[in-house]
Amino acid sequence: MHTVIAILLFATTTFATDAGLHSPRVRDVIKKEYAVSPGGTLHVDLDRGNIEVEITDEDRVYIALERVAKAEDKDAISNILRMHEYAFDKRDNDVYVHSRFRPERAPWRVRRRPSLKVTVFVRVPTEYNVRFTNGAGNVEVFDVRGLVRGRTGAGNIIIGDVEGEVRISSGAGNIEVDGDINQATLRTGAGNIEVYGLRGAVSANSGAGNIEAIIVEQPEGDSRFSTGAGNITVALADDIGVYVDATASLGSAKCEFPLTVSKKFLSKSFAGNINGGGAHIEMRAGVGNVALKRHQTQ
Repeated sequence: MHTVIAILLFATTTFATDAGLHSPRVRDVIKKEYAVSPGGTLHVDLDRGNIEVEITDEDRVYIALERVAKAEDKDAISNILRMHEYAFDKRDNDVYVHSRFRPERAPWRVRRRPSLKVTVFVRVPTEYNVRFTNGAGNVEVFDVRGLVRGRTGAGNIIIGDVEGEVRISSGAGNIEVDGDINQATLRTGAGNIEVYGLRGAVSANSGAGNIEAIIVEQPEGDSRFSTGAGNITVALADDIGVYVDATASLGSAKCEFPLTVSKKFLSKSFAGNINGGGAHIEMRAGVGNVALKRHQTQ
């Protein structure tokens, strides 16, 4: 990957009072663009920072890497910016963005409290894939038609109005997904998962968090929702046919469709066909409640 020479497009310095001290802050943005064809892949690899991806009606990828550095003086800010490494690259029809913060290379006084906020803004063609790896930070991807795949160590992930396949995970953060998605695999170690209007197969798992799903079209594949500690709520449109199998190992079970709730020791469950059956929907809560509700259209 070829490192791009840092070009300071613009910088503003502001002063904010903190416990009686003035703290200068510098913001700069580095921009890059590439001509591409539909069907390529955007690869974003960050150790920290936020990622925001939207579409453009052009056959180009536009990148804007924003950095906001704050320290006790301008020399310290310069050291912070020097600690940040980044690179942009294009290989065939794919575009790569790489970012790393290297505090070990700074003077000791800067290492103690380095303050650098990084945000990567990218616009891609509508038919383009997105892959991301983020050590810590939020990720948002909107409107693309293609594969969206990635993980963040700590941060929230929002996937909106996407058409295609989604495979994402967060070590600690919430996940929100909606769109015309063929298949979704969603994982979070600690956080909530919200799934809206999907018609494809969904596998959603949270180690500790609630899961909510709304299904308004006939599912084309089986789905599984599970949480170690949290509640699971699935809202189903009245005309959809599915087979439901729901269990709360330690909690309550509620069903607004004509299925009987059974109790065995501490667990409660219900199972059976709705509207003649169809794709399977499995719900498993370790410590928490499960509920199947009728979707109320607004």
